[in-house]
Amino acid sequence: MKQLNKCACSILCLAVLTLSACASTPTESHLTAKNQYGDDVFELSSLADRAYRESRWVDAARHYQQLTEKVPNDAYMWFRLANTYVQKGSFNQAIHAYEESISRDSMQPKPWFNLSTTYLMSAKAALLQSWQNLRPSDPARAIIRTRIDAIDTLMSDGMHEVRATR
Repeated sequence: MKQLNKCACSILCLAVLTLSACASTPTESHLTAKNQYGDDVFELSSLADRAYRESRWVDAARHYQQLTEKVPNDAYMWFRLANTYVQKGSFNQAIHAYEESISRDSMQPKPWFNLSTTYLMSAKAALLQSWQNLRPSDPARAIIRTRIDAIDTLMSDGMHEVRATR
């Protein structure tokens, strides 16, 4: 099957966004859904994929959300929707969409990887918020900074491993 998109990574917050698996080849069920539900779904999917390729995350999220309503059992649509939410920084929505994708096809490794990365990004965002809300003299800031740095290191180390396996 011809690959439609290459892997893409973005920078989010202060760290490298390590969703190296954020694009994938459509599954057979994705292509079957296009045929089964007609031209409307095919056109909507084309719009969503184009917005995704062009990094228009708000448009892509809107289109993929519509697609998940029209073709709710398509794991690929949920996966792409989750990726758009991550790009927008909507981690809770992304986590939900990755879990929906996994519940429809638990054998795909990319949603699992992206879900774990999104949990890390969400944890970092919470730590950053906590760090910013503390007084500069509060000793907890040092602990929080250490954890943020550990997440950054973990995420950047993962990128080296992913690049090495391509």
